[in-house]
Amino acid sequence: MTSPAPHPETIQKLGSAAFPAFAMVAGMQLDLFTPLGARPMDAEQLAGVLGVEPAKLAPLLYALVAAGLLTVEDGLFANTPEADCFLVRGKPTYFGERHAFYTARYQELLQTAASIRTGRPQAKLDFASMSAEALEKYLKGLHPGTMATGRALVKRLDLSSHRHLLDVGGGSGGLALALAKACPELRVTVLELPSVTPVTRRFIEQEGMAERADVVAEDVVRGPLTGVYDGAVLRAFLQVLSPDDAKRTLQNLIKVLAPGSPIYILGQVLDDSRLAPPETVAFNLVFLNVYDEGQAYAEHEYRGWLTEAGFTGIERVLLAGGESLVTARKPA
Repeated sequence: MTSPAPHPETIQKLGSAAFPAFAMVAGMQLDLFTPLGARPMDAEQLAGVLGVEPAKLAPLLYALVAAGLLTVEDGLFANTPEADCFLVRGKPTYFGERHAFYTARYQELLQTAASIRTGRPQAKLDFASMSAEALEKYLKGLHPGTMATGRALVKRLDLSSHRHLLDVGGGSGGLALALAKACPELRVTVLELPSVTPVTRRFIEQEGMAERADVVAEDVVRGPLTGVYDGAVLRAFLQVLSPDDAKRTLQNLIKVLAPGSPIYILGQVLDDSRLAPPETVAFNLVFLNVYDEGQAYAEHEYRGWLTEAGFTGIERVLLAGGESLVTARKPA
């Protein structure tokens, strides 16, 4: 007895999986969630506020309903609670400018086959060679996400005993700024490349946090580093390095941590099977397109690097969206 012929269900499902994401990005770019934060509107009313044609806007609104970001009742569209919290401009939790991050990732992912064929990242990301304008635009797209990560980290960790944290490769400083705002006694230092530090300072000044946040230009991979800190945070950092550079980074960091101080590593970490979390398995293709050697490393690799550097008490916790938090501590 012959098996029934297969159907291209998985192929078709994957082929259309990006459509809701593109609808979300379009909604963020149009900033349509902000006026809906004031009151529900029909397509014609909202089109008038946005200055677009109702007939063109309506399909997007229904697509956003299907995607779970809007509701519709009697022709009136309204934000879902999630959209109202994160996509309404002016709220402290506003996330809408992250559309720049998403569109950049989509464009990078379209280069995957070419990156594999050539053996070189076709959308290589190099902060050191970026123009100041391009760098600021890139970091601006990341800033809402890093601020949100900082707020989430404060809820998960007890940082009340910390007095001076080091944010390694902190970019815009969004994570460090969120931590400092939530912890009035905390001082934060962002460690970045010389080409990035002027941009970081502007973000710090815009947030009015120059008294408790600063930025230093040092090479954490090559070292040596200066100062003494009672904790260090590395968000999406080790994953951009080669294994050897990741090991050197941790060996340099432990030297500037006070005895007993923790290190917090956030980012894309794979299970040792390399099949989970699924979001990280998929996001690893982004790294393939933007970095020469960086990738989503497996948990046992992080444990090995940390142990070799002298850290103890290594733990990993899975966070929302497939990211992980790896914590360890310098012996007292």
